[in-house]
Amino acid sequence: MSKINVKKQNEKEKKVKISFADNLKHNWFMIKILCSSAPFCFIMMCLDAIRWHGMSFIGGTVWMSFLIHSVEFGEDFGRVLKLSVFMFIIWALSAIWSGFNHEYIGNVYRAKANKKLRLMLYEKARSLDLACYDDPEYYNEFVLSVSESSNAVDRTIQLIDLTITGLVMFFAYGAFFLVKDPVSLAFVTASFILRILFMKAMSKVQFKAKLAENPHERKLKYIHRVFYLKDYAKELRLNKNTTKGLFKDFDASNSDILEVRRKIAKRKWGLDFFSGYVATDLIFDGLYMIYLVFMTAVRAVMSFGSMFVLYNSVWGMRRGMMVLSELLPKAMENALYIGKIRSFLNYETKITSRENLPLPSEIKAICFENVCFRYNEKQDYILKNINLTINPMDKIALVGYNGAGKTTLVKLLMRLYDPVEGRITLDGVDIRDFALESYRERIGTIFQDYCIYAATVEENVVMDNTHADSDAFGKAMKLSGFKTRLEEMPLGADTQLTREFDDEGTDLSGGESQKLATARVFYKPSHLIILDEPSSALDPIAEYQMNRSMNKAANEKSVVFISHRLSTTKDADKIFMLRKGEIIEQGTHGELLDLGGKYADMWQAQASKYV
Repeated sequence: MSKINVKKQNEKEKKVKISFADNLKHNWFMIKILCSSAPFCFIMMCLDAIRWHGMSFIGGTVWMSFLIHSVEFGEDFGRVLKLSVFMFIIWALSAIWSGFNHEYIGNVYRAKANKKLRLMLYEKARSLDLACYDDPEYYNEFVLSVSESSNAVDRTIQLIDLTITGLVMFFAYGAFFLVKDPVSLAFVTASFILRILFMKAMSKVQFKAKLAENPHERKLKYIHRVFYLKDYAKELRLNKNTTKGLFKDFDASNSDILEVRRKIAKRKWGLDFFSGYVATDLIFDGLYMIYLVFMTAVRAVMSFGSMFVLYNSVWGMRRGMMVLSELLPKAMENALYIGKIRSFLNYETKITSRENLPLPSEIKAICFENVCFRYNEKQDYILKNINLTINPMDKIALVGYNGAGKTTLVKLLMRLYDPVEGRITLDGVDIRDFALESYRERIGTIFQDYCIYAATVEENVVMDNTHADSDAFGKAMKLSGFKTRLEEMPLGADTQLTREFDDEGTDLSGGESQKLATARVFYKPSHLIILDEPSSALDPIAEYQMNRSMNKAANEKSVVFISHRLSTTKDADKIFMLRKGEIIEQGTHGELLDLGGKYADMWQAQASKYV
């Protein structure tokens, strides 16, 4: 780990603090989710925990004390036998109920709680600002929150069980010792206080280690995906150096994780020794045993039977105290993770609507007015003083070399980001004033890195859980050029795509996938269509057919093309040539060729063969 990373990690570790109030708030947040997701199961699990540990006390202490007392004082064996049979029946019924409660109610309980929490996280992730994905630190927090969701549910269930366990055993055994020998409580209390202090320190150390390991674990998971996902299979086999680089990163990440673990090993070893030996074994097996022997053999104020019951029972009290001593540190550790989840859920989206205005019913002009943009204050501007107008039904093309700012420009148009300076207007109104969801619904988009989902053909086009409009779906299939391929599929629109969850699923070629992604745009009732490299996976003939279909289908829509293939853009109403975030040329295809500038150079270099 570099010195810079170590310094950053040390700064993070200093911030790993949580107040008692926040501890309660975070854990209470998760308890409310557990309770509201399955209230009946929640109550039954709590009652079962009380029953289980109450029976443990009765069997291990009360019943044992009764049997020893019966032997010492010669109680009637028939009476003892009858009570024993009764207790065996009670324990049998308890075991039957326990199995049903844990195997059925417990599993239902966890499943419902996990579902509710994950839906909350997914809904938040859906509305998260795109900028969050570009921030590595926030993205690490985001991944940690989602990955820890099910663990947070399990830890909270465990905390509830530990709380009930500790309280039942503390009060049950506490009352027993108050009656039998109050001094025994002093030993348990001393062990309890020391164990709390050591376990609290241990939880902080473990959480710091988790934070330190998280970025490296993400790297390892990425490398793991690369080696098993189909997407990378051909590249790995054809490029040996890529594999070497991945192995190098794999070794480096594992080394970083080992360094983190070595760093905390001594602290964990010391805390384990003090919490396990000093706070527990020394007090109970050493000091408390000496006390019992002294009271029995020296002072003769305690019978051997009472000594045995007390020593046996102190382990139950010890367990209850140990549980309570672990409760606060475990609650604090759990609260640290829940705090990450709550921080993620409480994130306030910055891309919002200022006025929530309704959109005009008809297509209106969209104007960029002196728009400037950069992703953060430490970077240079990616777009500088952009001025352009998209009139109703215009076919606009954005061209330029990689890094010119074309995709960033359309991200601003889609309101995935907002300008740092200047504004974008629709019918003279700043687009930040319109209802965000409604504004985005008016835009149909094909990204260069479009996705095909592990779902049916219909679901991949409709992008909704409703059934497709048959006429609109058929038209979208025809215009996108996917109709012929669809007719070859035995199940038609119900054909499952990818083999992620279905061994008989269909894997599409790159060109077929792009046609299907294009069908989404044709199906969606949008006013503006944005095509980011729409024909990159198509052959020239398919590209030509798609362009004709697009122009025909989008006759009454505004279209923005981004393409490196200038044959896609030559029929555009207006072409904007970008270079280093600025518009350096604009005009029709013919006007730009006559100008003899950068656009003409690009055309001569790669697109004249399409004339």
